[in-house]
Amino acid sequence: MDLEKFKIELGKKIAHTRKKNGLTQPELGALLGKDFQSISRIENGKVNISAHFLYEIAKALNVSVETLLDFKN
Repeated sequence: MDLEKFKIELGKKIAHTRKKNGLTQPELGALLGKDFQSISRIENGKVNISAHFLYEIAKALNVSVETLLDFKN
């Protein structure tokens, strides 16, 4: 999988998990100390986030990093 496809799939998984947890982009952003535009860019696959930030997102969504990286489910 190339980087662009990876960013898109990761963004979709984060968006799906956020919605499943009943959070809006601004609410997730507030938990992470980011604005909703940053969350939007991540969910739309526009940003290559760091491993640490991925960990912080997973923690805020109460899931494991592995869950966010499992694009099959």
